[in-house]
Amino acid sequence: MSTTHPDDDSPTPAGGQELDVGSWNRFIPSLTHLLQQTGPDDDGAIGVRLTATEPIVTAATAAYARPEGGLRRLLGRRRRLSPSPLPPVLTVRTCPDAVVLTAPLLDDDGRARLGEDALAALDSLGWKRQDDAMVLRVVDAASAAELATRVLIEVFDVAHPADLVAVAEPAAAPEA
Repeated sequence: MSTTHPDDDSPTPAGGQELDVGSWNRFIPSLTHLLQQTGPDDDGAIGVRLTATEPIVTAATAAYARPEGGLRRLLGRRRRLSPSPLPPVLTVRTCPDAVVLTAPLLDDDGRARLGEDALAALDSLGWKRQDDAMVLRVVDAASAAELATRVLIEVFDVAHPADLVAVAEPAAAPEA
């Protein structure tokens, strides 16, 4: 289910029945409630994709490409990826034993959605790099909602929750 206008099928800025985007103080408990709507053994687990409205990466801040293995990794020069024109995305998904937060590093064309500063900030918050995404597992929905909000504000530079595009959907495989 996505947050939409009745006459329109496209996702709209957050503000539907699931998430309260009036303030960050109301957004956190509404995200917690949405994530808690299903039990740990329920196949209808919830995932929420939160997309900022503006890109946060420039050519000067784009993440560095990971050198391909072996000797190239040791001797190769690091090069910056091209910046993505797309904004960063944070996906929050429930699992039986945890809630998983995922921030893709690249867009579909291999361009950087996150810069070195964003990667360092996520790393300092305990996130781990897995393939082409930064991932964090937390034990409960309330902690996940608070951490998601912190990342949206401090890393993705989202000033107000109404500036998000939020899509709630059944949790299948995590999006990378």
